[in-house]
Amino acid sequence: MKQKNKKKHIFRPVAVAFLLFLSACSGNEPAAKESVPATVRTSSVTTSATSSATQSATESDTTSITSSGTASGIKIDPPTEEFTDTETESTEKGPLSTELVLATLNIKHGAEGLDTIAEAIKEFSPDIIGLEEVDVFCERSGYVDEPAELAELAGYPYFAFSKAINLGDGEYGTAILSRYPIESFDVTPLESGNGERRSLGHAVVNVEGLPIDVFVTHLSYESRSLRIEQMEAIAEILSGCNYYALMGDLNSFNLEDVSYLGGAYYVNRPDRSYTTFRRRSMSIDHIVVSRGFTELSSGVSEKECSDHKMLYARFRFSEES
Repeated sequence: MKQKNKKKHIFRPVAVAFLLFLSACSGNEPAAKESVPATVRTSSVTTSATSSATQSATESDTTSITSSGTASGIKIDPPTEEFTDTETESTEKGPLSTELVLATLNIKHGAEGLDTIAEAIKEFSPDIIGLEEVDVFCERSGYVDEPAELAELAGYPYFAFSKAINLGDGEYGTAILSRYPIESFDVTPLESGNGERRSLGHAVVNVEGLPIDVFVTHLSYESRSLRIEQMEAIAEILSGCNYYALMGDLNSFNLEDVSYLGGAYYVNRPDRSYTTFRRRSMSIDHIVVSRGFTELSSGVSEKECSDHKMLYARFRFSEES
């Protein structure tokens, strides 16, 4: 049965000052020619994680960003200069060094309840989390916009959804929730053979003034060779990025296969793995990062909110010269 009054994607007011018009990786030519338009949305949540430059924008700013690099309703205040009696204060900053908590969670289309999922997320309060098996306006999940609802419940001001397939009257795919501004977002379809269609969501996230490429994906379960092909396609995109983080359910039963991603560091790997899929005690959920990330701690949440456990890792991120 169709719902007569479905929710629609609504852009709420958001404070944004930096916009990078990128479709694959920040500071590089587009690496994927088949990216499709996607939108960045914001919740009503406010956060102290936003940069001071972002906070200078007015509350009436509304942002709609697509992978084609267009934006509407953007108001960026000109920089202001503060003077002392004797000299101009320097606004230059040194290389960024900060802690970042990343996480990934397959939410099983919210079957165990979004409140339960939000509580699991808040337990470790990641700065950025990738979500898999996410519904938007699907009948089975009560026609709920799950990324928007989870952003509100878990306290994230920025979020974006990457569609993999249409599901009835709704959509199904992956999402990113972030405490830092998402400056652009695009979706790249992945070769999926005759199985369920898969995609790669890509956000450029402004972390204290530095753009970091953040990816989320959910790979095919039907074929190992197909998963490897998908990982190799993703690896090509990652290789063009300066700093990146990839989160997702890779559906890979062989932990050695994750090396096809070409990442600099893997949280789940052959010599140290965390079980994330409850039913078969497998390590199929992953966080993969580039240079600049040093793991401080990691683990899984034992809160039962899905058939997967949330994998998280705390990093020291240091910008390299």
